[in-house]
Amino acid sequence: MYKKFICSLLVTSAVWTAAPVAAEPVKIDGLAAVVDSRPILDSDVRARFQVVKDRVPGGVLTSTIQRQIVTQLVEEALQVNYARKQGIRASTQEVDQAIMSVAGNFNTDLNGLKQMLAGQGVDYNTYRQQIENEILISKARQQVAQSRISVTEQEIDDYLQSQQANGQNQAEFRLRHIVVRAADVAEARSEIESIASQIGSEQDFINQAIAHSEGQFAIQGGDLGWRKANELPRLFTQAINAQTQGALVGPLQSNAGFHLLWVVEKRSQDVALQQETKVSHLLLRPNEIRSDEQTQALAQQLYSRLQNGADFTNLAREYSEDQGSTLQGGDLGWVTPGTMVPEFENIMNQTAVGQISEPFRSQFGWHILEVDGRRQNDISDQVKRRNAERAIMAQKQDFVLDNWLSELRADAFIDRKGQ
Repeated sequence: MYKKFICSLLVTSAVWTAAPVAAEPVKIDGLAAVVDSRPILDSDVRARFQVVKDRVPGGVLTSTIQRQIVTQLVEEALQVNYARKQGIRASTQEVDQAIMSVAGNFNTDLNGLKQMLAGQGVDYNTYRQQIENEILISKARQQVAQSRISVTEQEIDDYLQSQQANGQNQAEFRLRHIVVRAADVAEARSEIESIASQIGSEQDFINQAIAHSEGQFAIQGGDLGWRKANELPRLFTQAINAQTQGALVGPLQSNAGFHLLWVVEKRSQDVALQQETKVSHLLLRPNEIRSDEQTQALAQQLYSRLQNGADFTNLAREYSEDQGSTLQGGDLGWVTPGTMVPEFENIMNQTAVGQISEPFRSQFGWHILEVDGRRQNDISDQVKRRNAERAIMAQKQDFVLDNWLSELRADAFIDRKGQ
């Protein structure tokens, strides 16, 4: 359970922890790499390996696995440095909320979270710094994507007329990915062809991804997870739409290099109409001053007042801590399936129109919601265009961020020790 907990962080699903203290004498912590003026220690590498150990074939820290982990830590350091240079900051409130959301996933408060960390030998201040780094990386990536990706009205029109918008956008794929960057095109082509020749199964693909891929998910065997077809680069969707699962796709050439894909699984969703629910909510978050139990008690008090005739809108404006809806009296508008976290969506679907739910817990805190209406609605042209824009952005994003990371690596001083 603890390993699952450590993997539940915001962006990179990894944490830097202190090396366990051994009973016998150990050598002084060594340097694995230096990124500009920031050191990456051998203990950082060992700690990261403990996080990903269950996903590594054989569960052994080989030289190849160590190289991939150092690469991952170097890229994280580069992104954090970039964020700080750009003046990107993570506020104390943002870090507090992120930590409390992790605590909420385990139905505990801040003190309970600290105890869980201490049980694993993790210093709370180190953990808090890692959470801040995760937020900085997320903001930096969002900023880069927004500044470098543009979508024209013509692109949206073309997209809506394409096969993707007419049904193929409902297809989803779980993919694995290997990329070899093309500093030298002939050399990169030869390397990717050599890698492809050694792949006959998914396990072969995993092994080759860990050993050779230069992608962000190499240490996870190149696992991209589930991706909607309309969120993948067109280069990928054109190659995989005709493929069955368990198939090797590629090599494919892009501006970023040469790619291999493995189609792990494929599924489709046929949705004609969407049920939308008009809902309002009141959110209370545990914090340094108010424990989870005290927050639950306050939520119960407000629920009792609502049951006795208090106005939901007024209470939400006075007490709710959801910045996005407080001024609207908690009104979230018409909500479509999949928009909210599962706990919220389950209670919302179980609550009748005109009724108020009892307080319930999600990763964000304690909620009370009121269902104001339901409807079956086809997606409007405006929503279709917004969804098309998001899909086109997602298609472009992976390559843009890959190129950005390449630029960061080229501009930085990186000294890998013993590599």
